[in-house]
Parts: sequence; C-alpha cells; structure tokens
Amino acid sequence: MTSLNTINAILQNEQSLLFISKKSEMGFWDYQIFGLLSLIFNKKRDYLLITKKRLVYIINDEIIKNIEYNDFSKIQFNHFSDRVSFIDTLNNNRYLNLKGLRLSYEEIQKIKSVLSKNEK
Repeated sequence: MTSLNTINAILQNEQSLLFISKKSEMGFWDYQIFGLLSLIFNKKRDYLLITKKRLVYIINDEIIKNIEYNDFSKIQFNHFSDRVSFIDTLNNNRYLNLKGLRLSYEEIQKIKSVLSKNEK
C-alpha cells in the first residue's frame, strides 16, 4: 500500500486535524549521480497527518510511524527539538522526532496552533 493510499484510507475513517505535505529532500548521492535530472524526477513527498486517533509520519513516501494515541489534549510539541510527545494506547509516553520534515516557521506555527486549540 502506497503512502498516499494509506493517507486516503485513514482520512475516510477519521477526521484530520493537521495535514502537512511537502516535497522530499533529495540526497547528496542522488544529486551527484543524476545531476539536474534528479531535480526533475524527484517526485517523493513527506507527510505529517494528525487525526483524532493517530499520528502518521511519512518520509520519502515511506511510512515511518503510524501510531494510535489516547488523548489528543495530551499531545505536546517542542519546537526547539521538533519533537512531538504523546501517550499511546498502551499508556506509554512516546516521542516522534520531526527533524526529517525540515519544518518551516509557518509549519511550526500551524502545529502549535492546532495543538493549542485542543488543550483548552
């Protein structure tokens, strides 16, 4: 199942609270071997999806994490380390490092605003 199919399947059953999509970063060796052609043919994407039940983290069209959690109000985002902390369905504290997404200032603000709305 491709990452886009996974996202579509999740969105059919769950309400999306946050969705970030961006073009994947090209690796050093990809650029060295294929040169400018690699810029044209790099169609991979990175995603972060937060729904009412789960966190989905996809890098280079590969699912890195697809984790269900208990309580949305307990999700916290540390913008200094680009890390999301939450409690999974087994009541364990879990962390998700978002460094691979290369978050921009606007995306960080979007994450903070979505998470702060549900803390109240």
